[in-house]
Amino acid sequence: MKLIARGYQWCFGMFGALLASATVLYAAEEADHEALRKIKAIYEEAVKSDDLSKLFPHLGGNLTAVTPTGEEVKGAQELQAYFKRIWDLIGKGGAYQVKVNVTNTDLFGDIALSYGTTEEFVKTAEGREYKFPMLWTAVARRDNGEWKAIRMHGSIDPLGNVFVATRLNAIKWIYGGGGLLVGLVAGFLLLRLRRRRA
Repeated sequence: MKLIARGYQWCFGMFGALLASATVLYAAEEADHEALRKIKAIYEEAVKSDDLSKLFPHLGGNLTAVTPTGEEVKGAQELQAYFKRIWDLIGKGGAYQVKVNVTNTDLFGDIALSYGTTEEFVKTAEGREYKFPMLWTAVARRDNGEWKAIRMHGSIDPLGNVFVATRLNAIKWIYGGGGLLVGLVAGFLLLRLRRRRA
């Protein structure tokens, strides 16, 4: 009987130790997720305020990123230059806002792999508004206890996005207007030719 009681005590002790370890691991993992969520919020604010320097403390020294325009940038300064070009296209008085939606984050020791979507909103200085979704992936590495983004990738539908649709509409107007103008000139010339013959 004592042997059975000791067996139960050992089992309950092991179960308690496993439960305590799982609780500690869960708490540590939740702290990591919270730290990564803070970086997401800082990114959203940095884009909105056109001040990417807010994000710099959370970028790894070897950061690389592929932008939605298909450019690869290396390091914080190139990333800032890319966003400056975007803001120059938007123009003074415009707005750019991003809402980052995280689909999933997997932790592999000191590496975090996240992916999801964004809801992007751009309002140009001329008042044109664009809303579009993007897909993204980000890799972060823990460096001296802090998470730093080391690789980012954003992509947009290359054919069915609002910028392509806007350009196609502009081309339709240009060619449509050009066709109308050519038709009017040709009609005018034909009318004058007929009047001369009559």
